[in-house]
Amino acid sequence: YQRRVHGDFSYGQFRAYFMADTITVSGPALEGKVQVGESTSLVLTIGEKAGQGPLNVSVKSQLTPKPLEVKDNGDGTMSVLFTARATGKHEFELTWGSDAIPGSPFAVEAEGEVARDASKVQVSGPGLEGGKVGDSITFKVIAPEEAGPGPLQVDAAGPAEPEIELQNVCTGEFAVTIKVDKEGSYKIGVYWGDGDHPVPGSPFDVRVTAA
Repeated sequence: YQRRVHGDFSYGQFRAYFMADTITVSGPALEGKVQVGESTSLVLTIGEKAGQGPLNVSVKSQLTPKPLEVKDNGDGTMSVLFTARATGKHEFELTWGSDAIPGSPFAVEAEGEVARDASKVQVSGPGLEGGKVGDSITFKVIAPEEAGPGPLQVDAAGPAEPEIELQNVCTGEFAVTIKVDKEGSYKIGVYWGDGDHPVPGSPFDVRVTAA
């Protein structure tokens, strides 16, 4: 009986592909909800046949935890140390070499008070200079990581009820489009987190003229 295998099965690749299933994950972060602003961890117990890895960590969340670091404990375990900066679900994708560790992604729920700083948020765009009835009044909102997790809130008040659309362009960048069907002066409020935290310059006075 002859078996032929095609492809490159070097020792390093073989180890990375097949040995992740000897790793188990536990730790305080999986024992209940974690608190925003408090350090916690995932603990990996590395099986004897796991090889050298390496361990790769990626996180899906509203804000990436900081700090986020990996520590070799020197006793056959490794720790993923992190501090959540936003509430809600955090998904930790852990791979050993190129192979997913059993159970990955690991869901961690964070709760508590978050740190926000609306003064770090910037608003700009032609829509702040005014517009015409029926046309799109557009501007962008830039919220760096230092601003915290948001969310962005926008309202407008004036002679007519506005139509407001918010678009998350990418991480920390939003596009705002407003349309009204009556001319006049409108006040546009932009807030980060809640209505008690206006961004610099908010509310903005915008004049809408006839088409």
